Amino acid sequence: MTMDSSEKPHVLLVDDEAISALALQRFLARKGYRVTTAGDGLAALDLDAADPADLVVTDVRMPKLGGTELVRRLRQTRPDLPVVIVTGYMAADPEAAGLTGPRTVVLTKPLDPEALLATVREMLPA
Repeated sequence: MTMDSSEKPHVLLVDDEAISALALQRFLARKGYRVTTAGDGLAALDLDAADPADLVVTDVRMPKLGGTELVRRLRQTRPDLPVVIVTGYMAADPEAAGLTGPRTVVLTKPLDPEALLATVREMLPA
C-alpha cells in the first residue's frame, strides 16, 4: 500500500539557491516527505498559508524576506512550528534573533543532506 501524498509529512524548503533547493527537495522526497520549495520568505508565507507545512527548513539570507523574519512571522500564528535554520553566516545568530528553542535547530552550510534528514526525522516523529 502506498501513502497518499497528502498523508506524507509536509516540509517547506525555503532557499534562494535554486540548485541546492532542488537537490534537497529530491532527496527528502525520496525519503518519503512531501516537499514544497520557495525562493524567498514572501513566497514561503504564501505557500504556507495555502498549504501549511509540518516543518520549515529555511536559509537565513534571501532576497525580499530573510529566514529570521520568515520564522518570526510564521510563529506569530503557529508558535510550535518546527523549524530548521540553515546558515553559512555565523553573524546571523538565531539565538540573538530570538529564534532558538525546543522546536528550532540550526545547521550550518555546507549542508549535509543526511544530517538534515536526521534532524527532520527527529523533529517530525512518524
